[in-house]
Amino acid sequence: MKKMRLRTSMAIHIAFMAALTVFLVSILSRVFISRQFEEYVRQTQKKQADDIAESISSNYDEKNGGWNIDYVHGMGMYALKDGYIIRLYDGSGGLLWDAENHDMALCHKVMNSITEKMQKNRPELHGDFVTYTYAFKANGKSNGSIEISYYTPYYLDENAFEFIEALGQILIFVGVISLIVAVFLGIIIAKRITTPVADVISMTKEISEGNYGERVNVNLKEREIYELADAVNNMASSLEEQEYLRRQLTDDIAHELRTPVTNISSYIEMMIDDVMEPTPERLKSCYAELLRLSGLIKDLERLQNAEADAITLEKTDIDIYSLAKEIMQGFKIGFEEKKIDVKLYGEETHVFADRKRIGQVIANFLSNAIKYTDENGSISVSVTKNDKQAVFSVKDTGIGIPFSEQNRVFERFYRTDKSRTRKTGGVGIGLSISKAIVKAHNGTIRCESEPGAGSNFIVTLPLR
Repeated sequence: MKKMRLRTSMAIHIAFMAALTVFLVSILSRVFISRQFEEYVRQTQKKQADDIAESISSNYDEKNGGWNIDYVHGMGMYALKDGYIIRLYDGSGGLLWDAENHDMALCHKVMNSITEKMQKNRPELHGDFVTYTYAFKANGKSNGSIEISYYTPYYLDENAFEFIEALGQILIFVGVISLIVAVFLGIIIAKRITTPVADVISMTKEISEGNYGERVNVNLKEREIYELADAVNNMASSLEEQEYLRRQLTDDIAHELRTPVTNISSYIEMMIDDVMEPTPERLKSCYAELLRLSGLIKDLERLQNAEADAITLEKTDIDIYSLAKEIMQGFKIGFEEKKIDVKLYGEETHVFADRKRIGQVIANFLSNAIKYTDENGSISVSVTKNDKQAVFSVKDTGIGIPFSEQNRVFERFYRTDKSRTRKTGGVGIGLSISKAIVKAHNGTIRCESEPGAGSNFIVTLPLR
């Protein structure tokens, strides 16, 4: 099944949402505006009826006690054209003037015209002509009343209907224009969002083909896309570094294997050809080379177990201070050969941990300290504790580690001392294994160092 492009999908969804929004806005706008206009017309009609009643009441002659019938006639015929049917009564209820009596044909024509028009255009109103009465008083006595009949709840003339129709057409026109603009903007927005995503996809394809040097432009305003691009760049950098370390490891292992294998092969070949006798010393030399190979294989096995979370802990109550003191005795010859001054500080500190594994961490720290500390240097081992955790550290006065590389020394196969690689031996996995052991104990491990001034490796372990 062919997949739709993200840009196309986004554009379609944005266009759909825009169309739905414009449609709803247009419908709701027309409904609410029409209702507001109709309410305005209703109030206007009532006000006009009130004004007619007030105008007629002002033409009562209090001195003579009579009405100006000519004025009422003129006002009544004028109001009839607007749909108002007027009847005037005197104070006793007698009919003084009636628009229907004066011109019944015209009144019926106006009433029928309004009724037919409203029933055709607004049948849901169920409107009809309703009569409203206004009573007049003079000096506290009734001097008459007026009845005004008009279509209720309201009626609309031709101009009003034309206005509503024009309003609907305007809203449709505005809706279409808005939809076109929304679709256009949607395409632009979709392109803006999907272009960097497409770059990330292209980048990941390059990475999958082994081109780790490619990077995505992360100069973006959208945070999520920026984070995506940054994550891919970090992944590429990590893979590039891992590829470098893998090649370095291959080179280091090849070197570590080449020397003992070459030496053993040379000795055995010469012994087979009777060029050299198989003396105990020569056999011991071959055995020593085999031990080097065995040590390399064991290092790789330990790393594999550590990375596979295969570390099995046999926890007991141990005193780290005593354990450090014991392990330091095993490095006594190394200290003496390089005339290194060694001191142990601290106090008896008990933790619930694997004695063998923690001893392996301390031994690794001491081994590295001896390797990278020049003659007449110093190494100090400290063991302390607080309410919740034990802290032990190994500090030396060796070559130190650059600040930018201090967090990386715990990566597998990573070594900062490239120039001493062959001299010191190993494949750079000791600290990786130490980190795995400390992590298995729910502890922390870190490095503090200054180039030329030495390093300090610090481990914290929970007391329980």
